[in-house]
Amino acid sequence: SLLLISVNVCADTIADYTIDPAKTVINFTWRYLGTESPKASFSKPEGDIQLNLENPLLSRADVSIPVKTLSTFMRLIDRELLNSGDFFLPEKHPVIRFRSTGITETAGSDGWYRVAGMLSVNGISQPVILDARPVGLKTAQMPGAQLTVEATTRFKRSQFGMTRMLGIVADEMSISLRVVATKRD
Repeated sequence: SLLLISVNVCADTIADYTIDPAKTVINFTWRYLGTESPKASFSKPEGDIQLNLENPLLSRADVSIPVKTLSTFMRLIDRELLNSGDFFLPEKHPVIRFRSTGITETAGSDGWYRVAGMLSVNGISQPVILDARPVGLKTAQMPGAQLTVEATTRFKRSQFGMTRMLGIVADEMSISLRVVATKRD
């Protein structure tokens, strides 16, 4: 007798998104002499998100942010952060880069995820965890569909070689993101 075996191989559906630099917002704050500083921001991020529609935990993100887009809304501080060589080194390392390495769902989270990844600043790569949640996903399969993700993280600037003025300016940085990405055809 002839035995026929049929194997049904089901590949996950991947939707590729491109980050919209005009709609994405990247803010950060730090403490100065014990009080919170005004918000600062970066702009014009570029990158891709690969959204696994069957298993979101297998999704991936790769984002680059031009360092010279930093704005504290105070030119003197911007110049210090970008030109002193004590904080960011934009001539030598012109982009900040985040690459995800894994995603886990947060227990009892109401849609929150922990996105692990490597953050590279000033040529130094360190692991970080983003607490993230999708807040908008319109018709994921349609070209032009938009995905919106909000995320927060904290890290120590000293991990990236920025040690000037520790004690006066806090080591811990708080980052908040609202990433908007558009599905590619």
